[in-house]
Amino acid sequence: MKRRNYVIYLHRVLIAVGVVGLFVVAALLSWAVMDVLLLTFLGVLVAIVLRTLAKPIARKTPLSSRWALGVVVVMLGVLLVGIGWLLAPEIIAQTDQLAEGVEEAIEQVEASLPGDIDPNGGGLGGIVGGDNGQWLNPTNILSQLMDTFTLTLGVLANVLFVLFIGLFVAFDPQLYRNGIVSLVPPRGRQRANEVIDKVVKGLQAWLLGRIISMIVVGIVVSLGLWILNVPLALVLGIIAALLEFIPVVGPVLAAVPGILIAFTLGLMPAIYVALFYLVVQQLEGNVLTPIVQQQVVSLPPVLGLSTVLAMGILFGVLGILVATPLTVVIFILVRMLYLRDMLEPTREDL
Repeated sequence: MKRRNYVIYLHRVLIAVGVVGLFVVAALLSWAVMDVLLLTFLGVLVAIVLRTLAKPIARKTPLSSRWALGVVVVMLGVLLVGIGWLLAPEIIAQTDQLAEGVEEAIEQVEASLPGDIDPNGGGLGGIVGGDNGQWLNPTNILSQLMDTFTLTLGVLANVLFVLFIGLFVAFDPQLYRNGIVSLVPPRGRQRANEVIDKVVKGLQAWLLGRIISMIVVGIVVSLGLWILNVPLALVLGIIAALLEFIPVVGPVLAAVPGILIAFTLGLMPAIYVALFYLVVQQLEGNVLTPIVQQQVVSLPPVLGLSTVLAMGILFGVLGILVATPLTVVIFILVRMLYLRDMLEPTREDL
């Protein structure tokens, strides 16, 4: 009898060890391919945007959801090509001027700093470039060009990967939903569908809020800098709009090139532009975002900032991009599966 109990106990221990081992292996593999998982998550966000845009077309026309999605893809492609055709020359010209303006602003800042900031006497250029003009060495220039080419190629590959993931998921979302739900025991599959619906709605609301904020901030920054007679207002507005996708950190980063460009006009213009960016950030954070994101999960600011910084340290720019939407997903899962189902099983989900 004791021997039989011992065998049963040993069997359970081995099963527990095996489960823990599989979990550890899965965690290690996930960490090894984390960049791919994060890019896949971005692709899912793209799919949600496409499905959200296609839904009204499918509802108000005889087209099926897939045909409506095809119409959306074509319309977005035509829109992007049209915008590129009209604005690309101006954007490219202003981007070149922006690079020159930032370099000039850095030189002016360097000139205004104490001469002993660099012990080698090279100023900021010496600190960045190293001693004796090493950065002018042809070998270093070729190396920098190769690094730039590799980086550009990697970014382009990542963008294409995200777009293809978005298209695949958008054209047949039920296939992937069924795959996720099938991993849940039969008695919990209805609840799994409810959780997935809640997560999708939360991400839809968050994305809608971000897109509206990006458009408004881009227009306001462009007009405001134009009124302040700051050069390159269009490109600076586009930069502000794109970085607005990243809550908390993005608006701060967007202000840096604008202030540097304004510094080339003098100290007072730089101060005025800095104050302008501060006002825009305050209005966006305290007025615009609460209005356009009434439907989304309200994340505590400290949680949002901590997540962005942590993901940035761990995974760089990609981590920063997905930090907030990923936090929204985790927040919803915790609220529905832990707070409601485990702690308060009788309370209806808000």
